[in-house]
Amino acid sequence: MKKMMTTVRLSIAVMMMAMTTGLCSCSTQKKVVQPAETAVATQQTRTANSDYQMREPIKMILDADFGSSTDDLFALMMLNHYIDDGLVDLKGIIVDREGEKNAGVVDIFNTYYGHPDIPVGLERNGVKNPRCFIPYNGICDLKDAQGEPLFKRSFDASQCPDGYKLYRKLLSKAEDNSIVVVAIGFATTLAQLFESGADEYSNLSGLELFKQKVKSVYVQSGRFEAGDSLSGYNMRAASKQSAVFYDNLPAKVDLIMSPSNIGDKMNYLPQDVLVDLSYTEWNPIKAVYTNYTCDTGQRMWDTNCLVNAVMGDNEYHLSPRGWVTFVDRGEQSLMLFKPDPNGNARYQVPGDSYFFEEKLMDIRRHNRINKYPSRYTIESPQPTLLSGNATEWAIPRTGQLIDKYLATAGNKLDPDEFREVFRPIGYYGGNVTAYREAEKMVVDSLYTVMLDRAARAGKNTLTIITGAPGSGKSTAARKMNLTQEGLIYDAALSGGTDRLEKVIKRANDKGLNKVTVMLVYNDILTCYKNSISRGKNTNRFCTIDYMLSSFNDNKGKLEWLQKQHPEVTIIPIDCSGNRGPNPVSVQDALKWKYDVSDDEVYAMLTTLLDEINNGELWDEQLPSLVGDIMATPNLSTRNQQLAKQIDDRVRKILHDYRN
Repeated sequence: MKKMMTTVRLSIAVMMMAMTTGLCSCSTQKKVVQPAETAVATQQTRTANSDYQMREPIKMILDADFGSSTDDLFALMMLNHYIDDGLVDLKGIIVDREGEKNAGVVDIFNTYYGHPDIPVGLERNGVKNPRCFIPYNGICDLKDAQGEPLFKRSFDASQCPDGYKLYRKLLSKAEDNSIVVVAIGFATTLAQLFESGADEYSNLSGLELFKQKVKSVYVQSGRFEAGDSLSGYNMRAASKQSAVFYDNLPAKVDLIMSPSNIGDKMNYLPQDVLVDLSYTEWNPIKAVYTNYTCDTGQRMWDTNCLVNAVMGDNEYHLSPRGWVTFVDRGEQSLMLFKPDPNGNARYQVPGDSYFFEEKLMDIRRHNRINKYPSRYTIESPQPTLLSGNATEWAIPRTGQLIDKYLATAGNKLDPDEFREVFRPIGYYGGNVTAYREAEKMVVDSLYTVMLDRAARAGKNTLTIITGAPGSGKSTAARKMNLTQEGLIYDAALSGGTDRLEKVIKRANDKGLNKVTVMLVYNDILTCYKNSISRGKNTNRFCTIDYMLSSFNDNKGKLEWLQKQHPEVTIIPIDCSGNRGPNPVSVQDALKWKYDVSDDEVYAMLTTLLDEINNGELWDEQLPSLVGDIMATPNLSTRNQQLAKQIDDRVRKILHDYRN
């Protein structure tokens, strides 16, 4: 038989250092000392960037709308590494999305990566209630097991200066024509800077300061494809301020733009993010991706401005020079480019697929530089581990296994889909029983995590989709609009009513008190045929004895729900003969037949024999499908004879295969 190569989260408290609370990092503070592992990784990065070590570090100000899409976070992570490599002298960071927690996110990242002394300014009069794709600033509120903040902080965000004031302070101290601005957010703070007058930092206006001190600005904006001149979300969301910026941008300042169609081709999937961080327990990006549904914002728009600014123009294909005009039409605002060899503007143009993959892999390389590596990994193939050994392997990796599943789970918990996380230790679909114990152990913790996540999001609804294997539960779930549910639990929940009772009770204890149970029915023969079809594609088969017991477990479940949980909403779904899913009344559902006749068992055995004889099954799939068929309980004499015929047939096939 072919074999694939191959719940206790490390206590964050052990890794946490004493938290230091101070003012906004506009004042200089001592840098956090990096662990040895980080020093090694940093040295490796420096070696890779050795060609850049002879130059002076770029004097930079980062201006970003932290608090929504995660590409800002990857840019900030890379920027901290560039500082370590001596490539960037970061003068300050402007947070141009209102909200002190957004400045708090920057503090968390800079402190984590060892640069808590970087000044941070905050926009306080910008875009009101802009669209938020992922509300990840909630990581500021995360606690460890002892109730302490999960991540160290170095300043009080309420004490941060206004963004435009920090701009004025930093520019006033800078040498002429020395500053590079990387603007990957709204143009709100830049517009305020341009419109500002003399103050305690300089007698110059903001526009004069910018003209005198800034040599180039890299902006994530525009879309210059044929027939498309839209300005991009950030520019449209603050169109009036964008007009101020572009109308007044000094002609002597170089403008390099990264249009949205560049980042569109760089899709950093959530599951890949967590794979790249599987060697660490404590990381702010990992905290974002495991506490929030990050199925938006993973395209890497903002990183391209940073990489271009730091690594140079040779890293990108750039348009000829020209001039840019911004046309303020609100959500329909345009950016028009007019070629002119004397112009100050250029923009990145797409390369081939290799170009985009190379840029994405560079981001992933940076993300793999881990400050606090864990000794537990879930990705490296290992010798096959089964049953108790699989459970023993899973215990110290529970947190990482949960993280990996959450990367793509959305609001759905499906134990069958979760079991895929055991592939590195030998799970291939056909050996389900060898991973039941490990699965149940981790899924128990996973359910708690997903309940907590739903509760934090203010969602108090749980939909449980249950029924026999192969009955059509997943099909029914797809047909129903469940995207707004707090949590969907899709499982057979075999073993009587005890498991269903525990699922409901734990949800209620966590505040998810609006529970719906979707009971899905299909006739036994169709269920069995469906499970065989599924097994051909996934190797996850269902033996006859398991199908019979799971099917029978649904007997009386509806009546039990009515009696024990009258507060639960019951939605019966009829998929008989795969003609559904059809919602029916509870009265009709009470007529569903869960007693299996001798003729139905005979039909199942006949179906199995036909599948074996038609030659479509691989030899190594047969044991998973047939199991110990002779141990199937309550077989009549006729069915025992047919089961014996199947058993003999499989033994002969396997004997011939192995010899």
